[in-house]
Amino acid sequence: MTGQVGTLAALGLLLVLDGCTARRVPVPVAVAADGPRYFVDLQDGWRLRVVTPILKSGGYRVKAEPSASGPDAATLSVAVGSDFLGYEVAYYAVGSRVTFTSAEVHRQVDKKDTVTAEERPLVLLFQLPHGARYVRLIYLVRVSEADHDMAVVAARNKEELDPLTAQVRANPSACRNVGRTFCSWIPDGIAVTPERKVGEEWAPAS
Repeated sequence: MTGQVGTLAALGLLLVLDGCTARRVPVPVAVAADGPRYFVDLQDGWRLRVVTPILKSGGYRVKAEPSASGPDAATLSVAVGSDFLGYEVAYYAVGSRVTFTSAEVHRQVDKKDTVTAEERPLVLLFQLPHGARYVRLIYLVRVSEADHDMAVVAARNKEELDPLTAQVRANPSACRNVGRTFCSWIPDGIAVTPERKVGEEWAPAS
C-alpha cells in the first residue's frame, strides 16, 4: 500500500491484566479526528496491530469507568469488571495485500496471566476485494453509541479514496461498496493501530 501518512494518534486499547477483581486497564486518550489528520493511508512494510477485547457478554466494547491518569498524558486508567475475560492481539502485514500473520490471546487463569498463540484471529478483518491497491483508515469522532470509530476504505486508484473519505465522514451511511471502491466498519471496541519499523522496533505510524 502507498500514500501520504496521517498523523493521528491511535485510538486503540492497550489492555493489561492484573490480579485485582476490578482490573485496571490503560486506555490511550482519543485524539480529535479533524482536519487533514483524520485518516491514515497504509504503506508497504507497515503492520497493523489489532486489539480485540474478550467479553462474557459478547461484543467488543469494554464498559469501564475512568479512575486515574496513566503514566503519561496519552493514557488514563480504567477499572473493568468480571465481564472482561481478556484480549487478543493480532497482527496484519501491509504489502500488496493486507494479510493476517499472527495472533495471541491474553487471559487471566487462576490469577495468572496466560498467553496462547492462535492460528486465526477472533475477527478476521481487512477482507478487501482483489485489486484494492490503496487502503485507508478513517478515524471518526464518536457522537453517540450508535456511531463507529473507524472505517476502512480501499480502491484501485488513490484518486478514488478522497471523495469516498469525504462522503463517509459527512454521512456514515455512505460506507458501502460502490463500483470499484470498498468501505467497511471496524467493529466497535476493536482497536487498530498502524505501526512502522523504527530500527529494530515497531512504533505507531505517524
